[in-house]
Amino acid sequence: MENQMEPQWAAGYFLASDADRERAIAALKENFQAGRLTVEELSERIGRALNARTCSELDLIMTGLPWQRAVFPAYPAVPRYSPYGMTAPRSKGMGITSFVLGVFGFLCGLTAVPAVILGLVALTDGERREDRGFAIAGLAVGVMWMTIFAWVFFR
Repeated sequence: MENQMEPQWAAGYFLASDADRERAIAALKENFQAGRLTVEELSERIGRALNARTCSELDLIMTGLPWQRAVFPAYPAVPRYSPYGMTAPRSKGMGITSFVLGVFGFLCGLTAVPAVILGLVALTDGERREDRGFAIAGLAVGVMWMTIFAWVFFR
């Protein structure tokens, strides 16, 4: 029974480049040297690899053989898409959590400490600015409750 490999590319409809074909041919030669292919299979698969138009055709040629997948560069500036349109990067939510914990600090004052810590972390995180206002408010309310409880219990 042949072992079916996972597709090596994000989409099988991408056109294969010359480098992709050369990588597949090199993998075929390595598998031939390891004794996994006969001479006839090697020549037939190399011919199919040279004529492959898409990446899915190269995947079919490499069926049942181990080989390294191609490494594609990551493009951080490319927006992410979903079926519902473009999606923005998700916020970590530390600023909102800081504000909520700061507001609930009136119960016992214990939630004011994590409110201050999360507020400071959210403010120092340079990448996320969506919940900066909540982080400032959570930090202020947390410090206020910590001051009130410190004044009441330690005066």
